[in-house]
Amino acid sequence: MKVLTGSLIKESEENAVKGGAFSFRELMYRAGSLAADIIAEKYSVSGKKIAVLCGSGNNGGDGFVAAEALSRKGADVTVVMPFGPPKTDNARYYCERLRNVKASDSFEDADIIIDALFGIGLNRPLDKTAENVIKKANACDCVRIAIDIPSGVEADTGKISGEAFSAELTVTFIALKPCFVLPCGSDYCGETVVADIGVPVNKYAYLTTEKPIFKKRRHNSHKGTFGTALLFCGSYGMAGAAILAARAALRSGVGIVKSVLCDGIYTPFTAAVPESVCVPLKQNKSGTLSAENTDVKALLKGADAVLAGCGMGNNADTAKIVNELVRNTEVPLIIDADGINAIGASIDIIKKCKAPVIITPHPGEMARLLNTAVSEVEADRVSCARTFAQKYGCTVVLKGANTVIAAENGDIFFNCTGNPGMSTGGSGDVLSGIVTALSAQGMPPLEAAKAAVYLHGEAGDKAALKKGQRALIPSDIIEEL
Repeated sequence: MKVLTGSLIKESEENAVKGGAFSFRELMYRAGSLAADIIAEKYSVSGKKIAVLCGSGNNGGDGFVAAEALSRKGADVTVVMPFGPPKTDNARYYCERLRNVKASDSFEDADIIIDALFGIGLNRPLDKTAENVIKKANACDCVRIAIDIPSGVEADTGKISGEAFSAELTVTFIALKPCFVLPCGSDYCGETVVADIGVPVNKYAYLTTEKPIFKKRRHNSHKGTFGTALLFCGSYGMAGAAILAARAALRSGVGIVKSVLCDGIYTPFTAAVPESVCVPLKQNKSGTLSAENTDVKALLKGADAVLAGCGMGNNADTAKIVNELVRNTEVPLIIDADGINAIGASIDIIKKCKAPVIITPHPGEMARLLNTAVSEVEADRVSCARTFAQKYGCTVVLKGANTVIAAENGDIFFNCTGNPGMSTGGSGDVLSGIVTALSAQGMPPLEAAKAAVYLHGEAGDKAALKKGQRALIPSDIIEEL
């Protein structure tokens, strides 16, 4: 799915009108009518009290069209115009043609409140009147729906400068806007439905991930056909990270998982993952892999993809092992968690890697790599991920709500699967295992990252339906793969 900035949306609309497909007035009618159809389909509107908050611009015009259409569907509709009559010709046209709709200043008793105050053009803080209206709407015990985007949210950045309409459903047009996939705007959008009003899209800012399609496996296959994933994971006290990564890799279709382990966690690991080949090595005094006892070059033989980091511990031995992997691997290398932290001070080394590198940081790890604050990363996730990917020639999977995948050429993809129940220790280990398994099966690095993030989120969504978000644990995600 394409994600368009506000300027690209306007450009697409102008091109469609210039091409003679329809006028701006007809576009407004399509938008408002489709919004009403979607609302009526999702909620039983007949006999319901619906208040439509209409601004003085074109978003208000969408609201007027929707109000009239909902009244024809049997709803008791009121329009509220807190900023006075519409100021644009097209909005005024549809306001003047309201027939079965009342005008009022009150909406506290509404069953449904529809926000059509501001559209994608808003890029300034709200005034007191708008803030008070939105605050009052958010306090009402009713269903709240936004048309285009929730008022108070900036379309291109997701930023909020005060109050913002908190929607259960947002009906947007033509394409997703960045605010639907960025903090903090995505918190206010609720379920998002993109209504096709007939405007073609040629240019876009970003893309979303799509469900991967896998080829049918040949009958004449064996374990070597589907690759070997080599995992450097776990340490004393962190056996679970290695277990989760290995189990996730196995559930993601790789032929062989070969796990390099501290001897101190060999017993619990093999009890939990008997399907994995194990290479137990004598651990150091910290309970992590000892660089002295780890022959990286020998271990790399026969591997089709390598994972380093999950629960490895962050010390000099870890840093040496990960550096050796970067220098010597000729197959895709996935670096996560402690692997990222261990080489953070010498991160330039990944520029010298002969094979593709995928890093999977959470915002804290990304902040350490960029020598900045987590708040700065969260304020501009796209720029942080893109800048790093381009500078170091790798694929970046910046984890979080709507995980950002940045390609080394600067392309950006957002993932829209997943839920807050996945915000628990170990979920990242599961994701790393999936990425590694898909890479080992021959999927190109960027495609492996995109597919893994999508499947990880979708499995989490299925698990949440069974367990509930609060009860969700990483093992539940693995079982849904």
